[in-house]
Amino acid sequence: MFFDGRIYSFDLEDLLRASVEVLGKGSVGTSYKAVLEEGTTVVVKRVKDVVVTEKEFEAQMEILGKMKNGNVVPLRAFYYSKDEKLLVSDFMPAGSLYALLHGYKCYCIVYKLNTF
Repeated sequence: MFFDGRIYSFDLEDLLRASVEVLGKGSVGTSYKAVLEEGTTVVVKRVKDVVVTEKEFEAQMEILGKMKNGNVVPLRAFYYSKDEKLLVSDFMPAGSLYALLHGYKCYCIVYKLNTF
Protein backbone atom coordinates (compact mmCIF):
# COMPACT_ATOMS: atom_id res chain seq x y z
CA MET A 1 0.00 0.00 0.00
CA PHE A 2 1.33 3.43 -0.95
CA PHE A 3 0.73 6.62 0.98
CA ASP A 4 -0.81 9.79 -0.49
CA GLY A 5 1.57 11.92 -2.48
CA ARG A 6 3.49 8.87 -3.57
CA ILE A 7 6.52 9.42 -5.70
CA TYR A 8 7.04 5.77 -6.58
CA SER A 9 5.29 3.42 -8.94
CA PHE A 10 6.17 -0.23 -8.34
CA ASP A 11 4.67 -3.40 -6.94
CA LEU A 12 5.81 -6.37 -4.88
CA GLU A 13 7.06 -8.18 -7.98
CA ASP A 14 9.31 -5.20 -8.78
CA LEU A 15 10.76 -5.36 -5.26
CA LEU A 16 11.35 -9.10 -5.57
CA ARG A 17 13.26 -8.57 -8.85
CA ALA A 18 15.33 -5.69 -7.46
CA SER A 19 19.06 -5.79 -6.90
CA VAL A 20 19.49 -5.72 -3.11
CA GLU A 21 22.23 -5.01 -0.61
CA VAL A 22 21.98 -5.55 3.16
CA LEU A 23 22.28 -2.24 4.98
CA GLY A 24 21.86 -3.49 8.51
CA LYS A 25 20.20 -5.92 10.88
CA GLY A 26 18.40 -5.02 14.05
CA SER A 27 16.09 -6.46 16.64
CA VAL A 28 13.03 -5.79 14.46
CA GLY A 29 14.43 -7.00 11.16
CA THR A 30 16.80 -6.38 8.29
CA SER A 31 17.09 -3.29 6.09
CA TYR A 32 17.97 -3.60 2.41
CA LYS A 33 18.94 -1.11 -0.24
CA ALA A 34 16.85 -2.11 -3.26
CA VAL A 35 17.56 -0.83 -6.76
CA LEU A 36 14.54 -1.42 -8.95
CA GLU A 37 14.90 -2.31 -12.63
CA GLU A 38 13.99 1.22 -13.77
CA GLY A 39 16.69 2.66 -11.47
CA THR A 40 14.71 3.84 -8.44
CA THR A 41 16.52 3.19 -5.15
CA VAL A 42 14.55 2.58 -1.94
CA VAL A 43 15.11 1.04 1.46
CA VAL A 44 13.06 -2.01 2.34
CA LYS A 45 12.78 -2.99 5.99
CA ARG A 46 11.79 -6.65 6.32
CA VAL A 47 10.11 -6.90 9.71
CA LYS A 48 10.54 -10.19 11.56
CA ASP A 49 8.87 -11.88 14.49
CA VAL A 50 5.96 -9.44 14.67
CA VAL A 51 2.63 -11.16 15.16
CA VAL A 52 -0.22 -8.74 14.55
CA THR A 53 -3.40 -8.69 12.57
CA GLU A 54 -3.48 -6.92 9.23
CA LYS A 55 -5.72 -4.26 10.74
CA GLU A 56 -3.27 -3.57 13.61
CA PHE A 57 -0.31 -3.45 11.23
CA GLU A 58 -2.09 -1.06 8.86
CA ALA A 59 -3.06 1.20 11.77
CA GLN A 60 0.58 1.45 12.91
CA MET A 61 1.78 2.06 9.35
CA GLU A 62 -0.79 4.84 8.92
CA ILE A 63 0.67 6.55 11.99
CA LEU A 64 4.23 6.22 10.64
CA GLY A 65 3.11 7.30 7.18
CA LYS A 66 1.61 10.53 8.51
CA MET A 67 4.77 11.57 10.36
CA LYS A 68 6.19 14.78 8.93
CA ASN A 69 9.56 15.57 10.48
CA GLY A 70 12.81 16.62 8.86
CA ASN A 71 14.67 14.11 11.05
CA VAL A 72 12.58 11.10 10.04
CA VAL A 73 12.74 9.36 6.67
CA PRO A 74 9.17 9.21 5.34
CA LEU A 75 7.50 5.84 5.03
CA ARG A 76 6.41 5.58 1.38
CA ALA A 77 4.71 2.19 1.29
CA PHE A 78 4.21 -1.06 3.16
CA TYR A 79 3.24 -4.63 2.46
CA TYR A 80 1.48 -7.04 4.80
CA SER A 81 0.94 -10.76 4.59
CA LYS A 82 0.85 -13.42 7.28
CA ASP A 83 4.46 -14.39 6.59
CA GLU A 84 5.93 -11.13 5.29
CA LYS A 85 5.83 -7.53 6.45
CA LEU A 86 7.75 -4.88 4.52
CA LEU A 87 8.23 -1.14 5.01
CA VAL A 88 9.49 0.97 2.09
CA SER A 89 11.17 4.34 2.52
CA ASP A 90 13.45 6.69 0.63
CA PHE A 91 17.11 5.78 0.35
CA MET A 92 19.35 8.39 1.94
CA PRO A 93 22.71 8.27 0.11
CA ALA A 94 24.44 10.31 2.83
CA GLY A 95 23.80 7.51 5.34
CA SER A 96 21.91 7.37 8.59
CA LEU A 97 21.71 10.05 11.24
CA TYR A 98 23.31 7.57 13.63
CA ALA A 99 26.27 7.11 11.29
CA LEU A 100 26.69 10.86 10.85
CA LEU A 101 26.56 11.50 14.60
CA HIS A 102 28.90 8.65 15.53
CA GLY A 103 31.24 8.63 12.55
CA TYR A 104 30.24 5.23 11.15
CA LYS A 105 30.10 4.59 7.41
CA CYS A 106 26.75 2.82 7.53
CA TYR A 107 23.52 3.25 5.58
CA CYS A 108 21.01 2.03 8.14
CA ILE A 109 17.41 3.10 8.47
CA VAL A 110 15.99 2.63 11.95
CA TYR A 111 12.30 2.12 12.65
CA LYS A 112 11.08 1.75 16.20
CA LEU A 113 8.05 -0.52 16.10
CA ASN A 114 7.76 -1.56 19.72
CA THR A 115 4.14 -0.47 19.90
CA PHE A 116 2.86 -3.87 18.74
